[in-house]
Amino acid sequence: MKPQSDVFEIVKRTSRLLQTGVVTGEPAWFKAVLAHPPTTADTVQRVDILKLRQKYPGLSVKKMMRPMKIVYPEDRIRRLFYDQHPWELTRPKIVVEQDALDFQRHDWSKLEQEHKSLDGESVVQRTLWLMRNKQLSQDAAYDIARKEFYSLRVKETIERQTAEEEARMFGAVFSKSYNERGIENEAKALDMWKIRAQSVTKRMQSRFDMAGDEEEQEDIMDK
Repeated sequence: MKPQSDVFEIVKRTSRLLQTGVVTGEPAWFKAVLAHPPTTADTVQRVDILKLRQKYPGLSVKKMMRPMKIVYPEDRIRRLFYDQHPWELTRPKIVVEQDALDFQRHDWSKLEQEHKSLDGESVVQRTLWLMRNKQLSQDAAYDIARKEFYSLRVKETIERQTAEEEARMFGAVFSKSYNERGIENEAKALDMWKIRAQSVTKRMQSRFDMAGDEEEQEDIMDK
């Protein structure tokens, strides 16, 4: 059943209930629906196409009904940053859907935030803040945010290395990193593959040797 038919059926049933007294008091939507009944989707679509044809005479219907691309100002900044810094995508993150309200939750007059880790989205929001509040172009604002990002990354690296050296000095023992474990597992897999390849090569060589000996014996017997 079409949505329009559903609406009219609901109106009819509500009208009967009101007349029989089963329902007391008209619903808030009752008079509004009676005064402005819904139109069919086909009617709305035909009206939209007629308006588009009047506005764009040479435009085909296929292009008229094509969904419009939704592009946000931060899309270009985000794409530019991760194209230039692809290794930032390898940093571990909490896989939780974001609500895209970082611009409201934090003060982007500075890049470093107390309750948010430094990442590419920080550069995006900082660039937008500079564009809105300092009236800078996108390239100029992005260049400032990018340099601030580099400075904070260097600061984080120095702090992490210093903390690790202090911990080792007091006797702390750190396990191997994920990268180190991955390299070791890869080396083990390559060694196993090398051993198997050598074993297969020896078996094939022995078969070739046996086949060669049989051919020599057949030649001798023929002579």
